[in-house]
Amino acid sequence: MRQGFEKRFKNGDIVYWCHSEGNGRYSVKNGMVDEQFSDAVVIDYLALRERRLVNGVPIDEFTSQIKYKKLPKGWTYNTELFKITYSDLTEEEVNYRIDVKKPETIKQAYDLGYLVKDCTIFHGVIEAEITKEGYRIVKKYPMWQHHIDHVSIRPDKIYFTYEEAENEVDKNVKEFERQLSLTDYEWSVEHICKNLDVFKAIHGLSERDIDSYIEFILGMDNVENIETRIYQGQIQWKYEDKKRWNYIEI
Repeated sequence: MRQGFEKRFKNGDIVYWCHSEGNGRYSVKNGMVDEQFSDAVVIDYLALRERRLVNGVPIDEFTSQIKYKKLPKGWTYNTELFKITYSDLTEEEVNYRIDVKKPETIKQAYDLGYLVKDCTIFHGVIEAEITKEGYRIVKKYPMWQHHIDHVSIRPDKIYFTYEEAENEVDKNVKEFERQLSLTDYEWSVEHICKNLDVFKAIHGLSERDIDSYIEFILGMDNVENIETRIYQGQIQWKYEDKKRWNYIEI
């Protein structure tokens, strides 16, 4: 079993992981374990309990209206046909403090009902449907709208503490800092060597074989403008401003 995959999690555990926000940004996320497979852990996102009301009706109990109503007198496109409000927080909720770095406070908030699984929250829309027949308030999920309420992650990438996940975030940031310090030549050589490492593993080549490829490619002019790839099991190269990929024979 791969190192880290032996980590076991049980239903209800609060866990942390390093989440990619995209565009080079990372953050620490947390959630509640649902179940674990041999190579993946399914984690539910948690959210504050539902408090929205549609015209005074809890949103979970609200259903789309079937009967059309007459538009109110003086109606314009800006007329408010329904109102979303929020039920009050309890005094206990107002005074409760969740410390995201302390999993026990997150778990307790869930047990108290202040937090719920995100999959139980309605993530669609409430809108007024207006036709020549009149109007009605409907509850629906637009086809183009998608909401992620759980994730599956490798066991070795999940942590029991905030600090462990934060450490992975810091490592990713430092890697960007390292890359910024590279010259164009060093950047190109690094990517060439990465592809050659894969090529070596595919064919079980020796270090001497790979050194021959490295010597060939790095012996060319303008190495910083060279791209490499593995195609049909072979290593290829080209200058980035050219279209033709070239095979190498050693």
